[in-house]
Parts: sequence; structure tokens; C-alpha cells
Amino acid sequence: MNLIETLVASMILAISSSFSLQLWASSTTSAEAAEQRQHQLGQLEIALLGSQARLAALAAQPVASDCAGAASWLVGHLQSQPLGAGLSREVSAEPGAALVRVRISAPEVGERQRWLSPAAYGLCGPTEPITEEQTDATL
Repeated sequence: MNLIETLVASMILAISSSFSLQLWASSTTSAEAAEQRQHQLGQLEIALLGSQARLAALAAQPVASDCAGAASWLVGHLQSQPLGAGLSREVSAEPGAALVRVRISAPEVGERQRWLSPAAYGLCGPTEPITEEQTDATL
């Protein structure tokens, strides 16, 4: 093997090693970005599930006699709950309907939303406890 063959072989080795390292760095960066995105999507889901868990804890405790009033109470209640860093929450009641939309978003990931009904959690109905006399009158 002469000097020229050795130089050409070493250049080919150096160039292929350089490209290989660049590809490896690129795939590592992509995998890290995908992992971070999955983590942020998980944080969005956790925030939504936390809202639903708080509602489940309030189940069957009416806060208003009609569901529209319960929906407006629910908007205020959900907006006052803590939220993770980097997340933003938008809670709104649909006009004319007893539904509440909870939208949680993160800048790089996007958003997730849920429609919640106060009636499904027992938040609308008679606000005072039902007495035995009232149950006898309805029978």
C-alpha cells in the first residue's frame, strides 16, 4: 500500500465518521425533542384529569338550582385551581347550554380540551338538603 492509497483511505474514513456523528447527533436531538413533547402532552392530560378529579370530589353537592348557574360557578371554580408552569387555561361556559369547556394549552405542544356538564357531577339541583317530609310528599 503506498502513501496515496493510505491518504485516500484515511480521508474516506474521516468523512464517513463525520457524517455518522452528524446523523447520530441529529437523531439524538430528534429523540430528545419527541420525549419533551410527550412530557408536555402528559402535563396537559394531567391538568385536565386534575380538573375532572376536583369535580368528582364535589359530586352530588349542588351549588345552584339550575344548571346554567352551576356552569357559571364551575367556570370560576376551575379558573381558581392551580396550574403547572408553562401551561395556560381557558374555561368558558357555553351560552344557552349548561356546558363548560376547559381548554389547556402549552406553547410548543398545542392544546387539549374537555367539555364538562355540571349535571353529570350533580352540581345543579336543589341546594338545600332534602328532608324526609319532602321525600314523603313526592311518593
